[in-house]
Amino acid sequence: MYEELYANVKDISEFLRRIGLDPAEIGPDLASLKKILYNHHLHVPFDNLDVWAEAKEPSLSIPDLFGKIVGRNRGGYCFEINGLLEAALRTIGFDTYCVEVRITKGRDFLPPCRHRSIVVTLDGKKYFCDAGLGFIFFPEPAEFNAGYVRFGYKAVCEDGLCKVFVKKEDGEEEILRFADRPMLPVDYINMNYACSQDPNSSFRTRLSLVIMTPEENRRNLVSDGTVDKAAESVITLKDPSGKLLEQRTIDNKDLSRVMLEEFGIDYNI
Repeated sequence: MYEELYANVKDISEFLRRIGLDPAEIGPDLASLKKILYNHHLHVPFDNLDVWAEAKEPSLSIPDLFGKIVGRNRGGYCFEINGLLEAALRTIGFDTYCVEVRITKGRDFLPPCRHRSIVVTLDGKKYFCDAGLGFIFFPEPAEFNAGYVRFGYKAVCEDGLCKVFVKKEDGEEEILRFADRPMLPVDYINMNYACSQDPNSSFRTRLSLVIMTPEENRRNLVSDGTVDKAAESVITLKDPSGKLLEQRTIDNKDLSRVMLEEFGIDYNI
């Protein structure tokens, strides 16, 4: 049962092709890490469909995640996306582990850990990596204490406590906080259960699909309410600065078609 949480990715070439990369050009180096993280955002959407539509507790087994994300061209939420990504990086040969994260954005208190991110160590340097946060993109590894990356975020770590900041017009905002402490795959079982099975969880009461476009814009589809009550969805497209480029409302009778055409997700509601 639990041993599959620790598995390597059975076919790393298929994983890399799923995100549009040539396996022959990828190795455990910084250039490859940048390509993997960037392309992951382009090809694998954030989606909480299984939780929202079926109240399902997603499997965190690496073979199951491979079957879903690679075999069925789906996405997932953080425990799934970053779980499979960390296993893929490890299979390639990266020195990597996951950390449990508090989402501090917009809060003046410390909430429970409800997010899974990745730390990669290369040439004695540590990098924050994440492909599974629904409200912001991290398409570039952020070296600890090295300032802002091109996409406007940084990881600041001191005495084992790390904070992730994003640039704002009037300064910066802390959005994440975590202890730089390796967590085991089994450590995410209870968090995954709470996020997927609590009826008041936002993953149960709000559908969210997110993907990065080739122009590095952010396409987001949101349906507020449970699957049996949500009648329509709102789709927005924002540029990297957050400027709204497009917004429209669709009837949820068209949701399956729109998910396939605009997010690459084949799922019947």
